[in-house]
Amino acid sequence: MTFLKDFSIIWSLVHTLVLFLLLFESRFPKRKLLRLTASFILPLIALNFVLFLLIGADRYMKLMLITLSLPSFVFFWFLAKYRGGRFVFTFCMVDTLVLELIYITNIIDRYIPGDWFLFLSRLVAYPLIEWLVYARFKTIYRKVQNEVQKGWWIFALTGVLFYIAITLALNFHSGSSAHPEHMSVFLILLVLMPISYLNIFNTLRHQQSAFESKEQENLLKVQVATVQSRIQEYSDSNALFSKERHDFRHKLQTICRLVEMKKYDELLTTVSKYNEMLDETKMKKYCENAVLDAVFSSYLHKAELAGISVTTALYFPDPLPVNEVELATALANAIENAIHAQDSVEEGLRHIEIKSIASPQFMLEVKNTIGAAVKFDADGVPVTEAAGHGFGTRSIVAFCEKYDAFYEFKTQDDQFVLRILF
Repeated sequence: MTFLKDFSIIWSLVHTLVLFLLLFESRFPKRKLLRLTASFILPLIALNFVLFLLIGADRYMKLMLITLSLPSFVFFWFLAKYRGGRFVFTFCMVDTLVLELIYITNIIDRYIPGDWFLFLSRLVAYPLIEWLVYARFKTIYRKVQNEVQKGWWIFALTGVLFYIAITLALNFHSGSSAHPEHMSVFLILLVLMPISYLNIFNTLRHQQSAFESKEQENLLKVQVATVQSRIQEYSDSNALFSKERHDFRHKLQTICRLVEMKKYDELLTTVSKYNEMLDETKMKKYCENAVLDAVFSSYLHKAELAGISVTTALYFPDPLPVNEVELATALANAIENAIHAQDSVEEGLRHIEIKSIASPQFMLEVKNTIGAAVKFDADGVPVTEAAGHGFGTRSIVAFCEKYDAFYEFKTQDDQFVLRILF
């Protein structure tokens, strides 16, 4: 075993880690992730390299699954933001594609004297692949992980089967040299694997596009609803004001007559009554931000029509730390979820409470009574099996993750609580 071949092995192991970290979604901040990874994975790679030197390539390839892959899998599983099929698929995809590159360079190296090709091909290939992943793939893949919820375990199973197949191919590559008929099977596997991954990625992208289309539809609905709500309020207020203006002369004459008759108690009562009637022409204002105010006006009016009592205490920072339309959409989804959650709640007990504070940190809280138990997934996000439902919650989660906001869904006594901290 020469120095160049040895170096190409350690180079492959380190860059496998780099590729995985480019696509991995951690539940810890980036700096903490890097510290934890450096403290565990780098020593693990070093130990595996020593083992590789001691027992040789053939024997090491048969042990690598136990000495490197499984410890890495368990370590990153603990750090993962998504511990389901998303993590398994990502882990298997990165490892199998790297193993494929190792296998291809090993095959070609047999027919080229010396170790220069093996060294140079791996030296150039890994940084090139990392650049392509970073420039073209990383952002899209992470976005798909955040937004696509279903189907990952089927894709993960595909990745696991490829992992088993490529590991067996590496373990028996010397046998394929003695039995050339095996080589054609291995070559088909090497072609099939990246094609399958591309098809899986395209499927995930289509699911994500469907999700984004639903999000755009939700944004449009919010914008249309806010405009319609304000138009209706202006129309109602204008009708009331027109009526008051028509009656104003008669009311003024009544006031003058009461003054002339010195009936001051009746005068005060009449003026107070007239003030109450004028107050009815006012539009209710929840906050200073026009977009958010329109959303509150529209959706809380829906709640009141559904027999739900509403209390608010709203204070928003100026300027907002997030896009106001996206925040309005998240709030609209939260209020709409709160309304639907009370369909089975007895009238008179239905209630929605919305609070927000601007400092020391911008925080939102939406509470509502519930009539049935709420199911949560492994990430603590509410789930429903009802057709056509669940988009609102996923939209809220996507909004929070886009702005790196802390979010929490929980039940407390007979209430459901959504809390968002920016």
